[in-house]
Amino acid sequence: MAKEEEYKSFKLSGVIKKVLYTNEETKYIIAVLENNQKICGAYFDTDIEKIVGEEVILKGNWTTHKKYGVQFEFDTLELKEAEIFFFLTKIVKGVGKKFAKELVDAYSEEELVKILNEKPEELLKFKGIKEKKLNMIVSSWQKFKHLRELGSFLAKFGVTSNLITRIYSSLGEVDNLIEKIKKNPYLLINIKGIGFKRADEIAKALGIDPFSEFRIMACLNYTLREYCDNNGNSSIDKFHLYKLLDDSLRFSDKNDLYEESLTKMLVEEYIFVTKENRYAPSILYYAEKRILEFFQRRENELNRKIIASFDNYLEKKQLSLGFELSSEQKKAVELINEGHNTLFLIGYAGTGKSTSSKAILQLLEEVVSYDDIITIALSGIASQRISDTTGYASATIQSLLVKHKEKDFFPYKVILLDEASMVNSVTFYQIISKIDDDTVFIIVGDDGQLPAIGAGNILADSIKYDLAPICKLTKIYRQNENQAIAVIANDIRKGEVPKYSEEYEDFKFVNVSISNYYSQKNSNSSNEFADIRVENSEHILNNILNISATYIQNYFDLIKEKKINKALTLFQVITPMKGGLLGVENLNMQLQKLFNHTKGKAYSTKLYEYKITDKVIHIKNENMRSQTMSMYKSGSSDFIEKRVFNGQLGLIIKLDFDENKCIVLYPNDDMVVFYDFDNVASLLSLAYCLTIHKTQGMEYENALIPMSFSHYIMHNTKLLYTAITRAKRMCFIVGEEEAFVSACKKLEITIRESVINDLLSKPQIKNKLIDL
Repeated sequence: MAKEEEYKSFKLSGVIKKVLYTNEETKYIIAVLENNQKICGAYFDTDIEKIVGEEVILKGNWTTHKKYGVQFEFDTLELKEAEIFFFLTKIVKGVGKKFAKELVDAYSEEELVKILNEKPEELLKFKGIKEKKLNMIVSSWQKFKHLRELGSFLAKFGVTSNLITRIYSSLGEVDNLIEKIKKNPYLLINIKGIGFKRADEIAKALGIDPFSEFRIMACLNYTLREYCDNNGNSSIDKFHLYKLLDDSLRFSDKNDLYEESLTKMLVEEYIFVTKENRYAPSILYYAEKRILEFFQRRENELNRKIIASFDNYLEKKQLSLGFELSSEQKKAVELINEGHNTLFLIGYAGTGKSTSSKAILQLLEEVVSYDDIITIALSGIASQRISDTTGYASATIQSLLVKHKEKDFFPYKVILLDEASMVNSVTFYQIISKIDDDTVFIIVGDDGQLPAIGAGNILADSIKYDLAPICKLTKIYRQNENQAIAVIANDIRKGEVPKYSEEYEDFKFVNVSISNYYSQKNSNSSNEFADIRVENSEHILNNILNISATYIQNYFDLIKEKKINKALTLFQVITPMKGGLLGVENLNMQLQKLFNHTKGKAYSTKLYEYKITDKVIHIKNENMRSQTMSMYKSGSSDFIEKRVFNGQLGLIIKLDFDENKCIVLYPNDDMVVFYDFDNVASLLSLAYCLTIHKTQGMEYENALIPMSFSHYIMHNTKLLYTAITRAKRMCFIVGEEEAFVSACKKLEITIRESVINDLLSKPQIKNKLIDL
């Protein structure tokens, strides 16, 4: 304790002259005062640039830095200037120094703080303050005040300013938040960027008993959810669960403690145990149990037959379509005609799922109105594509859920879900919980693609247990022999090496291999061979950039013509991993240099620079301050709150350094979204290159996939099949022949442990699979 008092005994004051260094994440700064004294420490109250030229009072100690020499490391930094004056001039937008001085002079600092805390409406009597400005001042004051208090408490645990803001956004409404965190820091585990490990470090610093019940229960709950989210399983056996708890809690032989907490969580229904003695978080147990009940409830329900003379109807329909449906496609339409209100339409790439979907929906339009039919998909691009191919209205799943959240059921009589393999258990449950018993529900998917991100394997489980009538399309359609994307993709899906080196209109393999790969690998040392691989990766990168460059002019032309959506989906590089020379991060930076020649100031984050006309992707579902495009063009000062969904592609149209805003146009939704600079790194990413998982459900005119043994861990048939089928007109694979052949042979059999699987452990053979 004496040491702590000695540390805090030094004081220093002065005017900040210049900031020498700042870390965006930790807010650690090195600055120099006007007397040339260097200072350092973490300052999180606001942007450090805002206090340049301000007089400060510092408390801390003297240290020696190997680069900057003797400097004062501050523990606290306070403004000598009245805090209320600083707040008004630097935090509240639109209040200048003159107006702030008049306000402080009129009320005094102490009185003004009291008014803001107790009777803010008093300020309406002051000339120049209307209702709108008052609301801005009051809301900014509340956030500023609480953030300072929360920041002061959490900064000593190494919590960054971004995390403090995130904690405040999530838990700011909780009364006595700091006291509650002191009592139970595991309240923080659900905050993105903290998790159990970080919360546990804070708990240890606060002296929380390592054997406390809420520590073990928090770890149990967090570990189970993380396991399910990361592995795609929705349940786990006790042995593996306890092993994960040992690793996280750094315990051994504490199963008795785990049993006690697990029993309590089972009683309180935070966790459920299945008949297979596997444990599932309540949210996943309920979701999959309700999904199973949904299909079982519909099992024997048949609507009235739609068309009596079906063969005559089908003959006329084929004439209007201009082609004949295959026997498989006809059977799918016939099942709906017979009155089935649920159907799984399953098919691999190129088997005519979209054509079949259109024929089914047109049949249903014989008995329901056009406006009673909706098509949905997880991503905006996928929902737009199914709308374009079928001619019916579309929406993303999340936008539909948000739009009708106050209603018991969706107001549609027919719902078609496309790209069903992408939909995890919780999202699927959210959909079916809004579907009325009389609504026809068609589920369209490709079980050859990657399973959903998150827990559950609904499409595969539904096929395995025949939860509803299933029609499987197997015939591959191609317009001519020179078009091979679908054929090559399906060969890969089966674990076969396709004829990849032949000339095709829509597929090209660019061979950039290490000569005598296996011979060189065996004859060189590991370090020497690593250098050879890096050199070859550089050659692959150069080829990627050369091919990409051929699309630059078309990309610019589409932007000039204001065909933004076409520009964003014109050309896409897709790679399995984030890191490395051929990973997402480096490729994004390299491709940005090719596709964005915009001059002017860029906004920099730890990873990327963002410029006007950059192609970006939103990476987290979030309610955002937005305008319609017409509002934005008219210069409207009004805003609407709009949900922006993970995976939406946009274009940066403005960087406002006065208001610290990055402004992005999302053409699919005709929406302009305003991002605070502070949130850009956590909500946006460059999108010239994306991971294969990020492109699920999307379609691009042209796609390019790097192929290297440096990505070997991610090479398998499902990933490669998914990547190739993202391309509509042209697919390039650029890289090592041996790596490609190896990936084609590495069959990926996805086995996910699910609650549905536990509930139906003995497969029910219902002969619902239509086998033609």
